[in-house]
Amino acid sequence: MKTGLVLGGGGLVGMGYHAGAIKALDEWGVDTSRADLIVGTSAGSVIGSYLAAGWKPSDFYAYAQGEHPKARRGDQDAGVQAIFTPLWSTRSERVRRSIGSFFALASSRGYWRRATNGSTPGAPLRHTFPAGMYSTSETRLRLHEDLPEEWPDRDVFICAVDLYTGGRIPFGHPDAPTASFPESVLASVAIPGVFPPVKIGDRQYVDGGAFSATSLDLAADAGCEAIICIAPLGYKSDLIVAARDPKLWGPMALRGLFARALRREVVAARERGIEVFVVRPWLTDLKTHGTNSMRNFDTAQFTDEARESTLRLLEDNADHPALKAFAKKRARTTEKAV
Repeated sequence: MKTGLVLGGGGLVGMGYHAGAIKALDEWGVDTSRADLIVGTSAGSVIGSYLAAGWKPSDFYAYAQGEHPKARRGDQDAGVQAIFTPLWSTRSERVRRSIGSFFALASSRGYWRRATNGSTPGAPLRHTFPAGMYSTSETRLRLHEDLPEEWPDRDVFICAVDLYTGGRIPFGHPDAPTASFPESVLASVAIPGVFPPVKIGDRQYVDGGAFSATSLDLAADAGCEAIICIAPLGYKSDLIVAARDPKLWGPMALRGLFARALRREVVAARERGIEVFVVRPWLTDLKTHGTNSMRNFDTAQFTDEARESTLRLLEDNADHPALKAFAKKRARTTEKAV
């Protein structure tokens, strides 16, 4: 049975959620690193790329706790500051970048394509109104330092969006343009309007979440028969807190569009006979997740909570066919090693 691991977006909070969820799955006997296909979007592309490059489920959890060799001193305090290094130095530059960034946000949603058939704006216009408010230089250096330039010898799709057409581009797919492994991940995390688009070939690319926060359909179309999807931007009612709790309104509103899109993708896959197991925050967890998905000062806390809530989900769904498919794959691999 072909297995697929779908890792959704969610910012720095999403990466912490992935770390806790993957750790819980591993403790349950589900080794996500052995999936036949990995589909990563935005934050999920970072986790997926490192997983494909050799990181183990326990590595992500250790990193979130500040105990991994790659966890640099000061990451928890300085990480967000390094990510949000302004690209402007004057008020005029800030205004021009704001205009360009607003355009990037709208264009990534397909509005520019519908108006101009996807043509590229002229160089003078792009130079006058550059897109992106914050530098990705530190992120690029880190990705090229940690990841191989060449793609791993396995199926990995890293989802980005063509800035001028709004179309999804799953780098690593046979039909996708050629790109280095680190640059494809950088494109997948380039939030339109926040970070500059990433030039690959003669096109500009931004965060794949502009199209779908999960792109679960790619795994279905690739022939996966059992899929585990980790979706930090989704949520599931747990009957512990009521949706009418005012503390949940902000996080629910932020996730509403993504949660509905995820539901459609899951339903479509299941109608094709595919076993899909979705790991997403409980409604209670949203109080911790909040609305600021780009913070990391409390990563260890919400990573622990993600682990605990995922273990609870696994206990409630111990016989799910998708989990069994991954567990069988792990057992077969262990037998071969012996």
